[in-house]
Amino acid sequence: MFILDELFTLVYFIDMEKQLKLKTTDNHVIYGTLGTSKKVSTTLAVFIHGLTGSTNEHTFHNAAKLFPKKDVDVFRFSLYTGEKGGRTLSKCTIKDHSDDLNQVLKYFKKKYKNIAVVGHSLGSPTILRSDTSLFDTAVLWDPSYLAGNRGDMPTKAKLNGREVYIEEWGTEFLMNPAMVKEWQWFNGENELDLVANLGKPLKIIAAGKGILIKGSKKYVKVAQEPKDLTIVKRATHCFDEEGTEDILLDETLKWIKKHR
Repeated sequence: MFILDELFTLVYFIDMEKQLKLKTTDNHVIYGTLGTSKKVSTTLAVFIHGLTGSTNEHTFHNAAKLFPKKDVDVFRFSLYTGEKGGRTLSKCTIKDHSDDLNQVLKYFKKKYKNIAVVGHSLGSPTILRSDTSLFDTAVLWDPSYLAGNRGDMPTKAKLNGREVYIEEWGTEFLMNPAMVKEWQWFNGENELDLVANLGKPLKIIAAGKGILIKGSKKYVKVAQEPKDLTIVKRATHCFDEEGTEDILLDETLKWIKKHR
């Protein structure tokens, strides 16, 4: 009986998802998935993944299952993808990400009364550099910045005569030098004016075992009300530890519903 119920739920959820393709202003394609509630919802949460991330990370995938059941639709989109017309990470900048986010928000602006943006890691600079008039509230998951003492900086390299940076996290990733320069600007201090002038309800959820808590506290200190900080004690940066994702999604959903 349990298996049948589980299968029924899975089929039902797939029926409520829609694949979308949006054109960018520079002739690329944004690929995304819209998950909708059974009843028409006036609230949309737009998820922005971090560096080397994807829309199918467990946090985004499970939010897309949970939120529509709680009357919050979900759109998760790829900042780069191997699909036709999609961007390539090594040719991206944070500005590209912000421009694409703006494109997504403009598409949904007339369709929803309230739009929340939820950014993980480098998704935070993407949100802070975007057109903040296009959304109503923001949630940042362990927001990324590069302080001067960070030891995980990408290294310079040459590839077919082209300068790139290599980010090595077990798997190696190529990055655009322009993106690295933008990322370095977000050093935990420079971006505080962006946070202070956000002018939207701001929730930050930090990983208690991560290295970004200091910046998260600074962000909340300078942000306008309403604002809030939750530190998930046992969590590392991607909230992989048992039970930490539950806290992450619960806190996010409560904030979105409170400020719609």
